[in-house]
Amino acid sequence: MAIKDVLHIFHPHFLMNFMLASCFFVLKSTPGICDQLFEDCHLEIQEYEMVTFLGCMIVIKNRKTSNYQSYLSTVFMFAKAISLVMFVRQNPLYGVIYGLLILFHLAFLPEPTYSGPEEVKYFKGPHLDEELENGDKRISWIIEFYAAWAPPCVNFAPVFSELSHKYTLDNFKFGKIDASAYPKVAEKYKIDVSAWSKQLPTLVLFMNGKEKFRRPIVDKKGRAMRFGYSKEQVIKEMQLNEVFNECKKNPLPKKKSKKGLEEKDKTE
Repeated sequence: MAIKDVLHIFHPHFLMNFMLASCFFVLKSTPGICDQLFEDCHLEIQEYEMVTFLGCMIVIKNRKTSNYQSYLSTVFMFAKAISLVMFVRQNPLYGVIYGLLILFHLAFLPEPTYSGPEEVKYFKGPHLDEELENGDKRISWIIEFYAAWAPPCVNFAPVFSELSHKYTLDNFKFGKIDASAYPKVAEKYKIDVSAWSKQLPTLVLFMNGKEKFRRPIVDKKGRAMRFGYSKEQVIKEMQLNEVFNECKKNPLPKKKSKKGLEEKDKTE
């Protein structure tokens, strides 16, 4: 993990998340405080079972996660859910207070996201077809088909923006289109935009105006295979480094300025 990632963890969002996820266990194991809040300062059998369940869910949900932020988010989410249940079992009032703290955290300390520059072109309706079919075929495109209401798309947005800024060239570009807002586009490119869809977001690499491959992969039965949307996995699965290097070796010829053409005519 890079130094910037370590420093990123100390953002108030993660610190508050850690406190919320661990506060029940801290309060129940701290002498003096525990005696004032709880009748018993030892974990009950049901609470041990919940902790075991928490560990199992974290392992299952994170078995293919390579992004530390996704890993932490999963850990905190299940830990807070378990803690809420434990607080309610001890005293309903504790549960209400804890629930309000969770809402406060969500409202005022959201998870930090990439806020830097991006090089993304936003397409509307038929404009995507016009670009791919009638545009410069020498330009390769990474297109993200997304839905504004889908949490995975919202979470992936800063990653896509960051990658666009890093990899964009004059002949390698990034674009997005809200497939849920343009059902005909979604149908043409075989993107399922239903509420239970596992295809959102879908990344497609177009080269020479034609689709080369996409992620997630959809099998013959129409089921989307699991795909992690971490920056590292997108770079690997979408072959960004390979496409970038290939495009960089074959840049588009620079257009001559009007002034340059006039000077050339004079010399002739």
